[in-house]
Amino acid sequence: MMILPVGLLVANFHSGTELVRLRNAMVFNVISLEQSQWPGDRFPVSFRQENAPLPDAIANVIIKPQAENTALANMLQQAAVLKLDQRRRGGAIQADVSTTLVQIQQQRGYCADYTEIINVFGHALNIPVREWALAFDGFGGHGHAINEIWDQQAQRWIMLDVFNGFYPVDQQQQPMSVLEFKQQLVADRSQITLVRLSDKTFGFKDDAMALDYYYNGRHQFYLWWGNANISYDEHALIKLAAKVSPHLEQMTAIISGEFPQLMAIAEPENLHMITNMQRLKLMLWVLFFYELLLSVLLLAMLITVITRKRART
Repeated sequence: MMILPVGLLVANFHSGTELVRLRNAMVFNVISLEQSQWPGDRFPVSFRQENAPLPDAIANVIIKPQAENTALANMLQQAAVLKLDQRRRGGAIQADVSTTLVQIQQQRGYCADYTEIINVFGHALNIPVREWALAFDGFGGHGHAINEIWDQQAQRWIMLDVFNGFYPVDQQQQPMSVLEFKQQLVADRSQITLVRLSDKTFGFKDDAMALDYYYNGRHQFYLWWGNANISYDEHALIKLAAKVSPHLEQMTAIISGEFPQLMAIAEPENLHMITNMQRLKLMLWVLFFYELLLSVLLLAMLITVITRKRART
């Protein structure tokens, strides 16, 4: 009874991207466009903000921000320690922030590894930061992650795709937010210019291909409701589970409430995808409590058998 539901899940969600879909479904939530437009100096109470001290490996590479610089200039100065002008070899890192930093400097890592480090850099530089993602398969594992930093002086969010090496600006050369970029993609992409961090590591053949890429995911943007990557790493149960496997680590984080919630931006065009994810979420949590109940019953049966055996002897 315990093995059959798990076997059915494995049979239907066997690829890496489909396993990510299961994870995403367990933390899946929906917000409106307006609910995502809060300013960076007033984070929602439920947003998991970082407040932990920096690990030594991170503290050692932090560059003191210049007061006269913009938030974007200071973040780009800091991001340069990731050696953004050197070609990457790829490969998911899936490790703590200190290890991830070292691996990125050795030209490894995927987009989520880079956003994790930018989250930590934002904490170190006192620059509010949040993480967005977009999907191409109904909020599953085929997608991309990016950051958005808050410019306190300009009172605006600024999109930053460090992994692909660019940030977008409008016709007035003003950096764009994620939502401004998304809306302009649909309205008139010719009004968008991509400022490259390095020609060597720009992630696309040309700007048109980059805009096509984002356009394909225009109806599947979502926010990760937290940036507490250091606190996540330091959680005792998560740290223990990480020694076994990344999947057990993430499941432990979800059950303990340490994993950030996924906040999908609801639009008329994606309501069917949202409904599918909500159904999957309900099914997974019902299955979880079903397995938990059976585990408790199995434990009770074992205790009863052992107690009776001892009583006979």
